Amino acid sequence: MTSILDHYISREVLKALAGVAIVLYLIFLSNKVVQYLGEVASGELPGSSLFILIGLVSIRYLIILTPLAFYIAILLLFGRLYRDHEMVSLAACGVGAGRLYRPVFQVAIPMSIVIAMLSFYVVPWAASYEARLIREFSKNLEFTGISPGKIHVSGDRIIYLEEMSEDRTEMRNVFIQATYKERDILMVADKAHMEVDPATQERLLVLVNGSRYEGKPGETDFRQMLFSRHSMRVAPSSKKVAASTVETMSSVDLFFDGSLAASAEFQWRLAIPLSILLLAFLAVPLARIQPRQGQFGKLFVGILIYVIYINLVAISKAWIIQEKIPLFIGLSWVHVLIFLLTLLILLRQHGASWARRIMFTVERGGR
Repeated sequence: MTSILDHYISREVLKALAGVAIVLYLIFLSNKVVQYLGEVASGELPGSSLFILIGLVSIRYLIILTPLAFYIAILLLFGRLYRDHEMVSLAACGVGAGRLYRPVFQVAIPMSIVIAMLSFYVVPWAASYEARLIREFSKNLEFTGISPGKIHVSGDRIIYLEEMSEDRTEMRNVFIQATYKERDILMVADKAHMEVDPATQERLLVLVNGSRYEGKPGETDFRQMLFSRHSMRVAPSSKKVAASTVETMSSVDLFFDGSLAASAEFQWRLAIPLSILLLAFLAVPLARIQPRQGQFGKLFVGILIYVIYINLVAISKAWIIQEKIPLFIGLSWVHVLIFLLTLLILLRQHGASWARRIMFTVERGGR
């Protein structure tokens, strides 16, 4: 049965989690929105795709930021309890460190299950859908982000046009300025449209009935060429393909694939929900502060440990692919390291007698 203490701590953890998660989510998502807006303005993405891509990336940020938000929420909550001497009162009532884990894990375990479902099923679907959308956008033959009568800058090119067809697939009276090997290139054409190279699948800007002028400023060596059709490759988008092959594979396919990349991706998906439990286990003793130390006394140390932890997980994932560590070890050594660090902190705070008492209780319960 849930006690008043369990209900109180669980409720306060959820309140702190909501606040921290919203702040982190808005920070990371706003940066991504600015990037997408720039790509829409430069014509790399159609405006109609903006909200779809934001929704897809929101799912990926949800599973990445939730463990961090939950970890910070516990540090903030227990830091406040220590600051307000509520932990002293609880200790005087016989509430030990082990008792505090019950309300924390009442939140952590269901959250870990939900994040595991997202990590194993929803996120691969979102990554696959995002990759498919970007492939379709790369073959889009419409001119996006370009308006008649306005100068448009795309990379090292300047484009100006007087008119555009209603379906936005053809430009008329086009002027283009570009630079190639320190020489200026000016092109004017009656019309222009997009095509896709059947061999390379690259987008081509095709100019029809125009002139090309090429030269270097300050020199008289200029060349002029008249053309009826002139093709130029559109600069590749600065936006990479949304996901690699293994990131878009279902978790079942990853498990039975057998390749190192698939195994590393599967362990990465498993590490996200597991990190919620490990970070919750670590945050409770780590949040303990000394008198007059302040509520945020351990926050910097806690975030530093998290940064090291998540980077070690990412590095280990790369090491699996590069065969620098055995597959059966994989990412597990990083999780074991965090677990041992938590035990070390608990032993330092409560001494060896506390550990012996816990072991004795476990042994007596098993008889």
